[in-house]
Amino acid sequence: MTFVNLDKLFPQVFNGQLFFSANNPSSPGLSDFQDFLEGAPVGSFGGGGVFNHKYKQNDFAVFVQDDWKATKNLTLNLGLRTEWMGAFNDGSCHIGNLQSGLTNLGKNPFVYPGCASTLGVTGLTGSGNGSTLFNQYSRGFGPRIGLAYDVLGHHTTTLRAGYGIYYVREDIGAVDQLSFQTPFLPIAGLGSNGAVNSLTNFFVPCNVSTTGPPNPYCAGGGTNPNGLPVAGTIDPNFLGCLSVLQNFVVNGTTNTVTTDSTQTPAYANQAGCNGVASGSLFVLDVPRQFKVPNTQQWNLTIQRSLGKQWVLEVGYVGTHAIHLRDTRDAIESLRVSPPNPLVITDVNGNKYSITQNTLSNAVARTPTPGLNGYNGYQIFANDAYSHYHSLQSTLSRRWSQGYFQAAYTWSKSTDATSTGNPAFNTAYNDESTLQDSRGLSDFDRPQRFVASYVYELPFFRHSSGFLHSALSGWQVSGITTLQSGLPFTVLDTAGGSAFIGTGSTSTLTASLASGATIAGGYTSGGIHSRLNGYVNINNFVTAPLLYSKAECAADSNFSGTDFGNLGRNIYRGPFNRTGTFR
Repeated sequence: MTFVNLDKLFPQVFNGQLFFSANNPSSPGLSDFQDFLEGAPVGSFGGGGVFNHKYKQNDFAVFVQDDWKATKNLTLNLGLRTEWMGAFNDGSCHIGNLQSGLTNLGKNPFVYPGCASTLGVTGLTGSGNGSTLFNQYSRGFGPRIGLAYDVLGHHTTTLRAGYGIYYVREDIGAVDQLSFQTPFLPIAGLGSNGAVNSLTNFFVPCNVSTTGPPNPYCAGGGTNPNGLPVAGTIDPNFLGCLSVLQNFVVNGTTNTVTTDSTQTPAYANQAGCNGVASGSLFVLDVPRQFKVPNTQQWNLTIQRSLGKQWVLEVGYVGTHAIHLRDTRDAIESLRVSPPNPLVITDVNGNKYSITQNTLSNAVARTPTPGLNGYNGYQIFANDAYSHYHSLQSTLSRRWSQGYFQAAYTWSKSTDATSTGNPAFNTAYNDESTLQDSRGLSDFDRPQRFVASYVYELPFFRHSSGFLHSALSGWQVSGITTLQSGLPFTVLDTAGGSAFIGTGSTSTLTASLASGATIAGGYTSGGIHSRLNGYVNINNFVTAPLLYSKAECAADSNFSGTDFGNLGRNIYRGPFNRTGTFR
């Protein structure tokens, strides 16, 4: 049994971030620095609310194991481990979740634990257990079997094998994601360009007095879309509400006809909810079906004594892991076209047929109505995986004056993500699935040879006095490593903007130029001459537009790019050689 109690203060994003660019329509013709002087940010990211937590987690396990000497030459190791791995709860009840699929049923997607009803915040109610998940525990069965077999009965050749399933306790990353949910820690990310003179009170609600120039958002009794609650408080005005489609706005007028809707959709809160619209919030989703990662491991190894203290070992080792964590936008904007339109209905029953992929209608193309899958949603999913297969061999000798060991591994490791960092997207290109993310692991090295050795010099070993103290007992040792280079991905920072917005620069692959090949992505020559030109940049082109230039020019709102056509980690860096001798 393991009981975890962690009192944590997590004041992330409370200082806020503001971004400036020369492309702010609120201040045309100005540079990013001039926009800063004008107080006109082009984007923002900040939060406010409460950040204290009392995290709790309980784990239970039962384990049975026995060694059975089946025959004179065969020994079996048999075991079974049953585990109940607990999800994290917050004793302070400062966590919330989001179930995006509820929007398709017309329901508010925000989910809170039952204890939320005791916080005394008007309109804040919850149900279920304190983890916000359907199941409080994830149960797993972990069989273990191993064998050791003396093949010839002479103790010179041994066969060993094993198989097991191993579960990993959930770390604190998932519940930390839940702590960012509104109204506990609402996050504001500006969805449109900031107005001039909005810098000094950018994150301050209109009902809070400030110094400096009046906030343009608050003129005429307006509300500040970036106004955040004061630190240390839970403001009922920041309860999450489902955004429902009101209509489309075309050239300043309401469009209520069933024609192609290329313009900006207008949303409002679901009737009876007085909080913040879900479409204007940055929201985080942890799948409510609680599953912990598990890994299957297996091996088959034969060990042979070669005489004179030489031992050779050759084996196959494999692993397969599932339910690994990955972070991505799983509800990014859908791809539409005239033959494959997206038909959506507003609150009054008017239907709109969307046949063009434009920046203006990107949010309307989100598959879960009312959530900003274009640039305001992340899921901390549990569906990533990994595979590893290897042939491992070792030749070694030990004797009184030292040892020698040489190891060679021929392997392949593939996965959907090589990092569990919850702060950034880890999926590539189309993030609605992990299809484009499958590839070689970031750490994959197909071939690796390592030789290590230590030898005690025999000089003056049997001497005495000064000669023995000064000149005996010296050793020579060294390590030599030869290994394949690491894989890498050729990226295009401007790719996929029609579907996932801008700013995701690390998970968007490039495209091959017309007539180019993947192999043509390498330059030629010695490695020293290629230090600043290992990749042939002429082999690649910028992200393609979804339509021709003529079609894009006809639609002033359109600025979206498609995804690249290259895969993840399809290139490999140079071979590595390192060695030490002393």
